[in-house]
Amino acid sequence: MSTSHPPISAVIPACNAESCLARAIESVFSQTHPVSEIIVVDDGSRDATSDIVRSFGDPVRLVRQSNAGPSAARNHGIRLARSEWIALLDADDAWLPEKLERQLPYLAETGVGAVHCPTDTCLAECEYEGELTFEMLWTHNMIGTSTVLLRKSAWEDVGGFDEDRELTCVEDYNLWLRLLLAGWRIRRCPERLAVYSPEAGNLSSQTHRVIRAELLNARRVAEVAGLAGAALRSKESRIHGEYGQSLVHSRDMRSARRHLTQAMMRRPTRLHAKYWLATLVPPSLLNWRRERRRQPQESPAVVEAVQSSGASPAASERNSP
Repeated sequence: MSTSHPPISAVIPACNAESCLARAIESVFSQTHPVSEIIVVDDGSRDATSDIVRSFGDPVRLVRQSNAGPSAARNHGIRLARSEWIALLDADDAWLPEKLERQLPYLAETGVGAVHCPTDTCLAECEYEGELTFEMLWTHNMIGTSTVLLRKSAWEDVGGFDEDRELTCVEDYNLWLRLLLAGWRIRRCPERLAVYSPEAGNLSSQTHRVIRAELLNARRVAEVAGLAGAALRSKESRIHGEYGQSLVHSRDMRSARRHLTQAMMRRPTRLHAKYWLATLVPPSLLNWRRERRRQPQESPAVVEAVQSSGASPAASERNSP
């Protein structure tokens, strides 16, 4: 390992992760810039998670705790880490081999508290140019936890991850916002260097719990940041609207209508109204329309022109019920 760069500790929280943990650990070993240590925090698993960690031998340190959630597991691992820079990795994700090496140049910049990069599934709204500001991040979370190199002193400065279980699913977003509010910089390496692949039943799929956590996070951060009521209402409208649209796509019309109503009560938009009206349409009709949209109706020349423009069917479907 080059002595011109600071050592890095990898911290992996894991709970019932026997089906994916080995791949995550192996992706750390595959790095072209090695880490100084790997710490896996078994957060009260009831499966063979700990056995998998032990199978790697001494290079991987196993820490076990009673189930307390991902924030508590990350905090536990970071406290034990010997390095100033912590590479965060969730058990169901993985890194591409040059991930750490590509991020190293950003560590030397003044005031940097975290460095991240896009994942293989990163959407357009996660892309940005220039310096990340609080206002930009407040609009949308552009940072995947498993892409982050976190400065330990910055983590300490803001009190670490909030361990309130009600924030589970957005505890990482909460920390990034608090880092920016505290004056730390967050830098972005533009290359897609992490693979995001949550297991079935992962917390990310628990939509209603995530919505509650998102709303709680917005209220807490707005209070810390001293944001005016209008800023919070706009944020809440965006949360209700985005998840309402997602629920329309999954055809949970009752839940979608409830959240889209909340979105319009806070900040009505044409898009919210469009999706709210879609909740009144029989799902069978919407499904028929969706299938029709997937079938090319235009001439081959038109289809070729659309494809060459970079537009994708998935992108257009996100804006249509």
